[in-house]
Amino acid sequence: MQTVQAGHPLAGFPVSEALGLPRAFGTMFLGETFAAHVCVCNEGAAGVRDVSVRVAMQTGSQQLALLTEAAAQLAGGQPLNAQVAHEIKELGAHVLACAVSYVTAQGERRVLQRAFKFGVANPLVVKTKVNHAARAVLLEVQVLNATQAPMALERLRFEPSPPFAAEDLGAEDHGAEVYGADDRGADGLGRASLAETRAAFMQPGDVRQFLYRLTPQPPPGPVTVDQERAAQYAPALGKLDILWRGAFGSFGRLQTSQLLRKSPGMFLIEIERAAVVGSEDNSACLELPFAARVRVRNVSDRPMVVSAAVRPHAHPAVIACGPAQHSLGEMQPGEAHDLDLQFLPLAPGVQRVGAVVLVDSLSGYTREVDHLLDVFVAA
Repeated sequence: MQTVQAGHPLAGFPVSEALGLPRAFGTMFLGETFAAHVCVCNEGAAGVRDVSVRVAMQTGSQQLALLTEAAAQLAGGQPLNAQVAHEIKELGAHVLACAVSYVTAQGERRVLQRAFKFGVANPLVVKTKVNHAARAVLLEVQVLNATQAPMALERLRFEPSPPFAAEDLGAEDHGAEVYGADDRGADGLGRASLAETRAAFMQPGDVRQFLYRLTPQPPPGPVTVDQERAAQYAPALGKLDILWRGAFGSFGRLQTSQLLRKSPGMFLIEIERAAVVGSEDNSACLELPFAARVRVRNVSDRPMVVSAAVRPHAHPAVIACGPAQHSLGEMQPGEAHDLDLQFLPLAPGVQRVGAVVLVDSLSGYTREVDHLLDVFVAA
C-alpha cells in the first residue's frame, strides 16, 4: 500500500487527498514478492497519541504479521511511514489487512481498518517425465509460461537428492561436469541450466524443455553394489529452482517439492551395457553376421554362477547365429563379465536385438531379457 500526499490539499474536500491502493488490485504470481509502502498520516489539526499500526497478510491457510509499528504520538499533518514485503508462497485469494489504533486529544480510542484483496496464480506449469536406463535415470522437464505476458526464464537449477549425481544434457558442455547433492552454488542450490548472462525468453504458452541424466553419486572409490541399489530404489530425485523476470525487470522464484518417481526395482543380474563390436553407432550390414558384447553384472549380495541362453525373438528380424548356450562362470557380488553373442540381421532399418535368459545355478534365479539393444541395419 503506497500513499502519495498532494502538494496542495483541497480545502473542504470530504475525501482525503492521499492516493492509495484500490480495495482489489488484480493478480500476482506464485513466487513473486509483494512489496508495499504503508503511510499513516494524521490529517487533523490536533495531535494523537498511542498510535499503533498492524499489517498482516491473510491467505487461505494462515495469517502472517508483516508489520507492528508504534509511535508515541503524531502531530497534526505528521506521517508514519513503513515498508512491508512478503514472498508469495500460496495460490488463491490473499488479503492485506491493515489496522490503525490511536487515542484522540479528547482521550477517545479509535480503530481504523482497511483490507486490500488480490489473487495469486501459478506463472509456470512444470511437467516431468522419468525414463529408466541402465544404471541411470533420464529426467525430462517441461516448463510452460502460464501467464498472459512474456517472461525471461533467467535460471533453472536442478538439485539432485542423495544418492544421485546429475548431468545436464541440454548444456553445450554437458559432458564436462557431473554434480551431486553436495555441489551447490553460493546460494546453496544446484548448478544452473541456463547461463546467467542469457535468459530464455518465453511468450505466453511457450514451452522450454530440459533433460538431466541421474546416476549414483560418484564416491571416492568405485560405485559399490549398495550405492547402486540405493540409487535404484530411491523415490526422490531432486528439486527444481526456477527464477524468471517479468515486466520492468520484476522477478519471481519458484521452487518445486521433491520430484518423485516409481522405483523400477532391481534385478539380481543386471545388463550394464550392450553394443555392437567394432561399431561406434551400433550399426550392421544386412545379412552379414555381427557380434554384440553384453556386460553382465552380479548386483546381489551373494556369489553367483551365471549362464546365458539365447532364445528366438518374437519378431526375428535379427536372429542368433552362434552358440545358444554360454557360461559366464562364478561372479562375486559387484563383479561383471562380458558376454559375446553372434547375430544375423535379416531386415533393414532399426531392429531390436534379443532375447537372452540369464540363470544363476546356485540359487535358481532366472531373468529373461527381451531387449538387449537396438541396431541400425544398412541394406
